[in-house]
Amino acid sequence: MRYLAAAYNRNDTPALKKVTNASARAALIAMRQEATNLQLTSCSRRAAGDYTCEFRHGYPEGLHRSGRGHATFLAAPADKPGWYMTVLIDCG
Repeated sequence: MRYLAAAYNRNDTPALKKVTNASARAALIAMRQEATNLQLTSCSRRAAGDYTCEFRHGYPEGLHRSGRGHATFLAAPADKPGWYMTVLIDCG
């Protein structure tokens, strides 16, 4: 998920394709309007075998918001070794 955050911050769509499914990638692209400088803070394993991952982010200057926001994603095993972001649960 650190790779995902770095790819998001670079606006690197080919790199995001390696660690997201199509719906998660669309959610990330939509999230850009309110989230900058995405940083992974933690991931915790769920009973289902996937992970809930927490991120913090800044806000674009145009929003005139101070402080930090948060985002929560689900990460599940990918077809190849590694993990995919599969669901954007929350972004605020």
